[in-house]
Amino acid sequence: MQRRLLLLALCASILAPALLGQANNATVTGVVTDTADAVIPGATVTVHSVDQGIDRTMETNEEGGYSIVNLSPGNYELRVESDGFRAHVEKGIVLRIGDTVRVDVQLEIGAVSESITVDAQMVTLNTENGTIKGDVIVQEEIQELPLAGRDFTDLAFFTPGVVPKAQGGQGSGMNVNGARASNTNFYVDGFDNRNARGAAAQVRPNIDALQEFKMEVSGYSAEYGRMAGGVMNMALRSGTNEFHGNLNYYLRNDVLDALGFFEEEGNALRQNQYAVTIAGPIIKNKTFFMVSYEGLRKTEDQTRLNRVPTALERAGDFSQSLNVNGGPLYLRDRLKSGNCSASAKASCFANNTIPADRIDPIGRKLMDTYPLVNRAGAGQVGYNYNTTAQDHDEWDSPLFKIDHKLGENSLALRYQKRFNRTTNPFSGSDLGTFGHTIEDRRSLGGIDYTHMFSPTLLAEVRFGFSRNAEYDEGFYAGQNIASELGMANLIPEGEAKNEPALLDWPHFVVTNYSDLGTGNNMPVQFFTTDWQYGGKMTWIKAQHTMKFGFNSNFVQMNQPYFNNQRGTYRFLGNRTGHSAADLLLGWLQNANRQVDFNRNYWRQHALGAFFNDDWKATRNLTVNLGLRWEVNQAPRDKYDRLGVYDTISEKLIIADDKNAPATYQNLLDETGLRGLVTTAEEAGRPRSVIKTDWINFSPRVGLAYKVNDKTVIRTGYGLFLSGDILNNLRNSLSNQFPFAIAQNFAGVNTDPGLVSLQTPFPDTRATFSGTTNANGYTLNPKQSYLQSWNFTIERQIFGNTAIEMDYRGSKGTYLQRLYDYNQPYRTLDSYVAGEGFVRPIPAWNTLNIYHTGSNSNYNAFNASWRKRSRGGLFWRLNYSFSKSIDDASQANGQSAGGFASALDSRNLRLDRARSDFDIRHVMTAVASIELPFGKRKRWGQNWHPVVDSILGGWQLSGTTTAYSGSPFTVESTGVDLNVGESPRPNRLANGAVEAGSQPGRKGVDYTWYNLGAFEEVPCYVPAGTEVPATCTQSTHGFAPFAAGNSGRNILDGPGLFSSDLALAKNFRLREGHNLQLRVESFNITNRPNFIIVDDMTFFNSLTGGYLSQVGGVGRGGGPRIFQYALKYRF
Repeated sequence: MQRRLLLLALCASILAPALLGQANNATVTGVVTDTADAVIPGATVTVHSVDQGIDRTMETNEEGGYSIVNLSPGNYELRVESDGFRAHVEKGIVLRIGDTVRVDVQLEIGAVSESITVDAQMVTLNTENGTIKGDVIVQEEIQELPLAGRDFTDLAFFTPGVVPKAQGGQGSGMNVNGARASNTNFYVDGFDNRNARGAAAQVRPNIDALQEFKMEVSGYSAEYGRMAGGVMNMALRSGTNEFHGNLNYYLRNDVLDALGFFEEEGNALRQNQYAVTIAGPIIKNKTFFMVSYEGLRKTEDQTRLNRVPTALERAGDFSQSLNVNGGPLYLRDRLKSGNCSASAKASCFANNTIPADRIDPIGRKLMDTYPLVNRAGAGQVGYNYNTTAQDHDEWDSPLFKIDHKLGENSLALRYQKRFNRTTNPFSGSDLGTFGHTIEDRRSLGGIDYTHMFSPTLLAEVRFGFSRNAEYDEGFYAGQNIASELGMANLIPEGEAKNEPALLDWPHFVVTNYSDLGTGNNMPVQFFTTDWQYGGKMTWIKAQHTMKFGFNSNFVQMNQPYFNNQRGTYRFLGNRTGHSAADLLLGWLQNANRQVDFNRNYWRQHALGAFFNDDWKATRNLTVNLGLRWEVNQAPRDKYDRLGVYDTISEKLIIADDKNAPATYQNLLDETGLRGLVTTAEEAGRPRSVIKTDWINFSPRVGLAYKVNDKTVIRTGYGLFLSGDILNNLRNSLSNQFPFAIAQNFAGVNTDPGLVSLQTPFPDTRATFSGTTNANGYTLNPKQSYLQSWNFTIERQIFGNTAIEMDYRGSKGTYLQRLYDYNQPYRTLDSYVAGEGFVRPIPAWNTLNIYHTGSNSNYNAFNASWRKRSRGGLFWRLNYSFSKSIDDASQANGQSAGGFASALDSRNLRLDRARSDFDIRHVMTAVASIELPFGKRKRWGQNWHPVVDSILGGWQLSGTTTAYSGSPFTVESTGVDLNVGESPRPNRLANGAVEAGSQPGRKGVDYTWYNLGAFEEVPCYVPAGTEVPATCTQSTHGFAPFAAGNSGRNILDGPGLFSSDLALAKNFRLREGHNLQLRVESFNITNRPNFIIVDDMTFFNSLTGGYLSQVGGVGRGGGPRIFQYALKYRF
């Protein structure tokens, strides 16, 4: 035995393939006794795969127990034999993904040649571990549920504890048991399907190719690691000894779809989706295959309401216009002296009109780029332009899987590719003409080998990879628009030749109007590969089933950093009092761009090892013990283009300067940073600059006690490490000085033409604004982790139905958050006229630091009632009541909960509040029933075939989702506190929406909350100085420039309710061949659901408080949509 163990350990360390989540197979366990309840050692137990004709055999141990592990999900029979007893056969055993199914057998005295055959009872209770696994959704259920877009991730939301991420939030699209959305694990056949760059699922298998789906949410095995959220586990279908398959076609058309709540007419839609899956034997009982393909072709009109300049404004006449805050306009001419106000108009343009000879030629071209007003009755501040643009979405996704049996050993290979081609017409502007195209290629592949040394000792080794390559470029890629407008050349000739897509529209921001130009982040290119390998051993010894193994993930992320190379040019209305007038005059507020072309080559290695023991302490008590060690190494750049600001030495530490720009030494002098930038070697730091935390152990404990055959009590505790969204770190740490340098030039009131559209970046030191931003990370960080616990009672009530109630909680520690370490002091004595607030470290501007100092707390009660599929009927009804609290719901970025940076870096507790994703009440339901009419049904068995073809074979299925509202933070567009976040206003009253104030008919303008309950933070105006038109003074005595007293996530947004329904008619063509006609309706009641978007949270913006209708289809709650399908199965 010792020789075998040493040999296996050596093989595993060399071959090592798979990843950390390999618990996708199932186990059959039990005890064999006689009629007197005495255990029978040495009985032969054989598990036979009905699907593939393969047997697994072992003998019971001295306690009469057996455990047969690593069985693929599917249909099985179990046979038990022992001398002096009749053979016992259990039929109809169905194993689900990750199941441990208990089958206890009682043998009767008699000859072995005699046998007793019984039908196994469908297992509805989890009696073998303390995990909250979520219910398994099997193939026949997956295929019958109405799923918008046939997206498997929608299935996760029918598991208690899973809620949608906050609007605008980052990550996987879901939050699980209080964990961040960036911490969801995705596995396909045990291979890591998580996109390392952005934390969402990498590939999306055709749901007809899925054998089963399961969402594990709390207390799962030590085999799983890396991410602290839930585990989405999917098993692909395998071929069997019979050929099976599906051929499906889905059609959507706007003809029968409902209008959106605010829509005046429908948007054209044409969508065709098709899928085929075939599985069967290559060599019976030995080699099997499954191939699948799915494709989509979709064209849809998208509508946006926005504002464009009026005919008078296009001509320079602003006599009918209002200022940027919606008040009276006094159009100021900055070339004149004196005041421009209601009482003194010495420096105003006469009659608020700009003379034709003063209009800038480039400003005129930009103004003419705007379309004409096409929506009447909008007034001077409303939306006066309605635009419709076409959105194209195409993708193709082939997949295959091969299973091969080598005696008692097995080999499996699978691979999936997905090609996406998409357009987004609104990415640069709501006008619909400045969009971009996306070409996205994703793949996931893996091979695994299982070797059985004996029935009680087996090993698995795996190797896999996932890859993502994306190319995005603007509609005008390759066209030098800046030159056509008359602007100075913005892209060097050499770079334009190497990357033609850099030539495109610059980006222009005009306050209260639609932007002009391509998105400033275009083009986008990135290539991410995750190599994954590992090994696992399973050893059954007496009442212990022990597993131990390791895994490795090596991530390569290559991305050229093209961000704002063509520049962003802002007209905010600060020059004249009106942004469109500023545009016509060419009077920029500021212009900024990236001047270097940085390329990132990031590398990160994650390692893990685990031990897990499932101990059958007694017949009724199972104890699960596990320990996991893992480490996420600090990321590094292949060419050392990475920097981290050190808050101790107050220096920027770069990995190395050998690949810094040639102008690096000159830039140190120009920016005043000489002596404030050092290398990792000089600072005594590793190449990554950030130190890796190597000491990370995660214990897992679970208990399952079977009170009786119908009741089980479970509890569990686990510690789970939390990972990062790698792209956030790459973007911050690699793309900063000196590897990526931004130019920023602001115009001045005394000479607004100093920064002109012709030459927005004068060749002066002021280009670099004197001070520089830097980004950092805790140099010696603690590993983020989440502790999770649960207590569950599960009871089988009748047949194969069960009720489950649980309490679960979690606590996040050392979570990432972003804050400005160099946040200015907000006191009047630290304010310098013309310069703003003094920063603690004057040599630097903003110092955004990733700090592992955030925490979270989550508690929930959940209840479920479920019936597993049998006889064409299944259902699941779930309810959750929960509360989640944190001080940052994601590391950085904007969501409805407010800016992720701290409001006050010196008092982080000001941000502690309900989590952005805190949805207090959640109810979900799924169900399907085959109506009991027709051949082989309860009624109509003797119907004439014609009658049966009309009245028989009907099936009804559906889903329902109901959420209470998620919280949001009220913000202000007013005074710039110069601290990196949108300032919160002062709160005068509750501000919550009153009952009955929601809209009752289409087209009615309304606000979701009381805008009058908030007051903008007042600005500071020195004595004897004119009050700017954009400056607000407090009427309630609040101090200027102080942070407002309104808290984070103080109000609830609207709730959501949506029901999806499918009606199907099944035709039996011949034995084993069926045709189904199907109609699906998403949000069948057409209930309008609303969402918090864009400027709604800014109480003093033109669209403050306004909601938009939820978009999308299905569970998300958009307008009613119909889909038609034709399915052929054999």
